[in-house]
Amino acid sequence: MAAHSDKELTEVLYGSENIIKKTSETFSWIESTLDGCIDHTELAMHVITPVIWNGLNKLKERGVKLKLVTEITADNITYAKKIMEIAEVRHLKGVRSSFGIADGIEYLDHAISDRNELSHAIISNVKSIVGAKQYLFETLWNISRPAEQTIKEIEVGVEPTKTEIIQDTTVSISRAYDVIKSAKEQVLVIWATSKTFIIGMNSGVDKLYSDAIRNGAIVKLLIPHGDNVEAIVKDLKQIVPQIIIKTADKSLETKITILVVDRREVMTWELRDDEIQNPYEAGGLATYSNNESIASSYATIFESLWKQTELYEQSQNFNKMQNDFVNIAAHELRTPIQPIIGLTQVLRSQITDSNQQELLDVTIRNAKRLNKLSSEILDVTRLDSNNFELNKEVCNLRDIIINAIDDITLSNEFSNKKDQLQLSYEPRDILLNVDKSRIVEVLTNLLSNAVKFTSKGTITISVEQQQNDKDNATDRSNKKTVTIMVRDTGQGIDASMLPRLFTKFASKSFQGTGLGLFISKGIIEAHHGRIWGKNNDNGIGATFLFSLRAI
Repeated sequence: MAAHSDKELTEVLYGSENIIKKTSETFSWIESTLDGCIDHTELAMHVITPVIWNGLNKLKERGVKLKLVTEITADNITYAKKIMEIAEVRHLKGVRSSFGIADGIEYLDHAISDRNELSHAIISNVKSIVGAKQYLFETLWNISRPAEQTIKEIEVGVEPTKTEIIQDTTVSISRAYDVIKSAKEQVLVIWATSKTFIIGMNSGVDKLYSDAIRNGAIVKLLIPHGDNVEAIVKDLKQIVPQIIIKTADKSLETKITILVVDRREVMTWELRDDEIQNPYEAGGLATYSNNESIASSYATIFESLWKQTELYEQSQNFNKMQNDFVNIAAHELRTPIQPIIGLTQVLRSQITDSNQQELLDVTIRNAKRLNKLSSEILDVTRLDSNNFELNKEVCNLRDIIINAIDDITLSNEFSNKKDQLQLSYEPRDILLNVDKSRIVEVLTNLLSNAVKFTSKGTITISVEQQQNDKDNATDRSNKKTVTIMVRDTGQGIDASMLPRLFTKFASKSFQGTGLGLFISKGIIEAHHGRIWGKNNDNGIGATFLFSLRAI
């Protein structure tokens, strides 16, 4: 085996005979790799020239890894297949260089004369030169594609795989029309927003869908919910009854519209501004690809979102049925409770026997608990279904707090502890625009909890009013916030309860439903306020706070 020179040299060879001889010598000492680029016109020469072809075969037999980049055409496809028997071949359109790199330490670059013969060659083992050529080869290798795919496209007549970025919306929309017209099996569309869908409809896309269905394709649209969508969808289904449409949750809105046709072509559009009715101005950058792997991936994404929307619809229908049942049941429960409470109270006022009065007190007390339970169930149902309504009015916070104090002092629980508990409040006049009865409900609930978990001591109601910094206030029309605090000297909040204080059924007590704080949170947040709770810094008792906007 001829030895490779360790001395850095660069030389020029002339004539086919000298070049082939030098190539044969190089073949003799290669141990691991031979990387090369070949002009598409030279593949035949490498196969039909015995010295070169036999030398390449011997390299293959010795276990040398052969890698080749070239442009495969209908004219050289036979020779490409032949070389693929001994080398890994990749296709790259436009390759016009012809060079080889042996074991990463020597390269040969040659030229062909007008008579299609080897005329000149440059051979070098200078590290910097060889390194630059090796980097060039790796770059070309990475951007090329397997030869098998190109050969299949040439032989079967399949359009070459391509991915394009289209900046001109006129071109991209025209391409989309052509892609939909070519549909044979399936057209899948995910619209970026409901407004984008309406823009498309106004541009006549419904006719394209109709034509695709007439050609045997299934057309499925996934549209985020939005204003007027239901009406537009209804009109579209009257025009194209066979079209399949799902209106997804608004959270599906994106900045990209996606079109997939027959799992072989995919287009995407960037949304620039869906307030613009002209589709050529509303859309932005677009991409097109006929790569089946990419198109199938997008189709899979579509199917996943479609299934997710179906499950969401089913859950919404179930929730609606559940809420309707609970709503009806709670209403039906309240209907007989009111007369029970009223008539029992009338009956009690007419009876003087203390034993009978005690029995009626038990009836009244439990009827009121049942009435409170039915009200809580109704409130939870309204909160869960986003049907919670407020009847706002301008009122004085002082009146709200006094009403809540009156309610709690009349309760049996406070009456049983009135000798050990003290309620403290210093009245302040602060105007609020709120649902008065609902805020009283929140405050009464917080006071009730404080009474329940405080055996003796003080329950203090205090109010703080804050004036927001004018420079930081986002809402210049409303810069005042009022915070109401209920502080007790009871047992405090259990550590395990702190993270879930305001969730449904959060309670460590066997008394009550655990819905009071959940409903209170819903009421305060419906007023765009905030509610929270914490243990006192001195380790005695807890404080619950909620903040509201003041007038």
